[in-house]
Amino acid sequence: MNRLFIHHPLFRLFSPIFSGIVVYLLILLINNKVEQLQDQFLGNELYFCIGLSFVIQEFSRLLLWIFNKLPSSLSSFIKLIIQIVGSMLLCIILVTVSINLYYKNILGFTPSSGELWMFNSIFCTITIIYVLLHISHHYLYKVNTKRLENEYLMKQMVEDDFMQFKNGINPTLLFECFEAMIVLIRQHSDKVDNLIDHMALVYRYILSKKSKQLVLINEELLVVDELVQLFNYLPFRNVILNNQVNSSFLVVPGSLLSLVESIIRSTINNSEKPLSIHLDEDENHLIFNYLKNDKIVSGFKKEAMSDIDYRYAIYSKDNVLIEESQNYRTIKIPKLLTKNNS
Repeated sequence: MNRLFIHHPLFRLFSPIFSGIVVYLLILLINNKVEQLQDQFLGNELYFCIGLSFVIQEFSRLLLWIFNKLPSSLSSFIKLIIQIVGSMLLCIILVTVSINLYYKNILGFTPSSGELWMFNSIFCTITIIYVLLHISHHYLYKVNTKRLENEYLMKQMVEDDFMQFKNGINPTLLFECFEAMIVLIRQHSDKVDNLIDHMALVYRYILSKKSKQLVLINEELLVVDELVQLFNYLPFRNVILNNQVNSSFLVVPGSLLSLVESIIRSTINNSEKPLSIHLDEDENHLIFNYLKNDKIVSGFKKEAMSDIDYRYAIYSKDNVLIEESQNYRTIKIPKLLTKNNS
């Protein structure tokens, strides 16, 4: 889009031919010599007009590149005036010098002021059209680029709203809880209230923090603990959360919930051997560490962290780090510190 057709090689080759022919025809019309078209259309004057059109066009292209280097502090109107005046002066100089050389060396006499004025008028008009083509394309490009940026931002907003809605509803977890509730009603009806309480706390937190950008780590970890207890009601789930975090810092709401759920869902279920997730911290990171036991089909993938990494990139220069040893996997989430925290 940013490359104008005037810079295309075919346009640079054929445009001078067309404009040279137009200039030659205009000169014949002005001088009332239209009858010469039948006998001398392919004369020296035509080739001269085509060659002069090519020279002016190429120098005008060079000027466009030079004008693009003008200081950004200048207003658009001043740049426009400088560009038009500069192109006109260059055209007048090239036409005047070329006409004088052609008349003296080829025709053997000096051109009159009327002939110089006629040639300069025609070629200056073509030069102005050439410059206006570039300027109109430049402003059209700016307008379209702004529209595309707005469309991209609207698309991102819609996608983010959809992802927040999807993460908030979490239909997979919701239906699993309903299924577990049906089983408990038939077998252990006394545990149904506890399941509903855990589910209500998790969903209430997700929906209430939807409008907040950051929350305290302690507030998020309380809900993470509720989520772990909720998963323990599901068949073959046995999860233990060991929390060793003592400091206070900020996290993106729902990010730790998504991470813990991703760890649980990517690990093979074993009701006899619990999945132990250890939470610790260093100076700059919140650290998740657990024994790897990935599922064959839907095992842990680094792409699952892309959404969390994207959300943290807004507030921190540090990325989400994933380190793997032979048996353990470590995930490091950057701490978000305010001035008071730091």
